[in-house]
Amino acid sequence: MKRTSFFSGVALSLLCATISAEPLSVASLANLNVSFTSVSSVAQIPASPVPAQVGYEAGNAFVLSVPETIQQHHWLVANGSIVAKDQPLVLLQGAGIHHFQMQFAAAKESFELAQSRYQHNKPLHSKGTIGAEMWSQISSQYFATKLKFEHMHHFMELLSPAPAQQGMLLSAPQAGIISYDATPTQVMEGEQLLALIPQTDIRLQLQLPLSVAADSNAVQLSHCQLAIERKAAIAHGGFVTAWSAAIPTECNLTLGQQLQATPLRQLAALQIPKQSVYSWGTGSRVLRHQGEQLIPTDVAIVGVNGDNYLVQPEPTLQHSEVLSESVAAAKGMLLGLGGE
Repeated sequence: MKRTSFFSGVALSLLCATISAEPLSVASLANLNVSFTSVSSVAQIPASPVPAQVGYEAGNAFVLSVPETIQQHHWLVANGSIVAKDQPLVLLQGAGIHHFQMQFAAAKESFELAQSRYQHNKPLHSKGTIGAEMWSQISSQYFATKLKFEHMHHFMELLSPAPAQQGMLLSAPQAGIISYDATPTQVMEGEQLLALIPQTDIRLQLQLPLSVAADSNAVQLSHCQLAIERKAAIAHGGFVTAWSAAIPTECNLTLGQQLQATPLRQLAALQIPKQSVYSWGTGSRVLRHQGEQLIPTDVAIVGVNGDNYLVQPEPTLQHSEVLSESVAAAKGMLLGLGGE
């Protein structure tokens, strides 16, 4: 049985090869339902969906850490909210607040003393009156106290009294999307309290398979499309990390959201209805409509897009139309088998 099937396939291939690819007249299909579909050009081909996450590159966030331990804090805005500059974000309470105010006053006094000493001794150092070792100690003390004071001063500028709540309100230093860890009950000295991410830095991070990474230039979501702006030059486990352009608000995505995204490959092709394509020998063909004739035209399928095949560009198919109904009957006529 296998030998019979093999020889039948060979015979059919030889028959197709020997039959002339003469045009078929439209009139010969007069007894059939006939319709045509215009061939359209596409610049992108969808690949298989890949996992993606709404995020941001860590270096683009404004990170605020605390110069002193905060014992109690109560968030006034939801995690992930869009906040405006100077908007109150969190109420700070507890003994740590009073301790911070005392530490700030002490840091200010230490800085002013070190600054006075530095300015007094700078001309003496220029004249060589004091040695290099002493000047090094004076300079080091000045810059160390200055750094500590400025760090505390920047934090202090964000605070305003909240007498009714017996604490201090901390306001946003800039606009953005707030991100914080709501788990800890206290924040230790030097730890991050919050991060503010500019909306223009909220992007989609996705993992592109190496097979499609090179020519993928955009990503399609269910309700919006984003350009791919950056790709990593190093692959991990057969995938390349890529970042989209900034996500506009109309995409309605949430920071941290995980979803499926469809990479769009940049590959010029023609789109033809599946029902227009028929097998011929070992390849595929369509019937191109030209005047009163249907001209058999070879096509090479490179992908699928819903109910359409994507085929390699063919000059004769550009801006043309192909038979999309009664294709099987037309093929039968080309094989000399008569219509349906």
